[in-house]
Amino acid sequence: MKPYRFYLLYLLMVVAAFYVYSRSDVSVPVIPPLDQFPLTAGSWKMQGHARFDKETLEILRPSDYLYRTYSSNAGDKVSLYVGYHDGGPQSGHIHSPRQCLPASGWNRLNDEVRTLDFEGHKISYVSSVYQKDTEKQFFFYWYQVRGATLTNEYALKLEKIKNSMFANRRDTSFIRLSFVVREDEAVSIRTGEQFIRDFYPAISHALPQ
Repeated sequence: MKPYRFYLLYLLMVVAAFYVYSRSDVSVPVIPPLDQFPLTAGSWKMQGHARFDKETLEILRPSDYLYRTYSSNAGDKVSLYVGYHDGGPQSGHIHSPRQCLPASGWNRLNDEVRTLDFEGHKISYVSSVYQKDTEKQFFFYWYQVRGATLTNEYALKLEKIKNSMFANRRDTSFIRLSFVVREDEAVSIRTGEQFIRDFYPAISHALPQ
């Protein structure tokens, strides 16, 4: 790409970003709220749920969220976090796990982008292994904007700009799974992907399209 084309593209992005962040977009609520998210899917059943304290909520600033633990008939356990940001003036920005997890004492060992195809769905997600003391966990996560699954902050920003310009919306979601890494990591990955297969229809249905 010639230099002047790069500068032109950069200028257009700056103008678009200024346009997006200087206007007031509508708030898009979750209907029904996420506390009505299914308690079961496939062989998974909810085993517990958590609510964040005031300090955590002031940092994350989700418009709605759920944080639950599910277990399967095979004894696997997966924690699911869904954070929804409605795009209104009180809604915070999504915090990247690359900053939040290390700040909580987790060290990233590796990560990669994976794609999962099933039943007409194509999900792109980040698969990461983090360690804290002697504990090792997988974190699968993606950003979701009106049905599009994204794996990095740059794609998320571009999608927000596009939706703000053409749909007058800036609502976004962050979905994260966490579970213990087994000795055979391939088995752990299959467990996480099966969870996605079982719950993605419910996640997609719960979030505004």
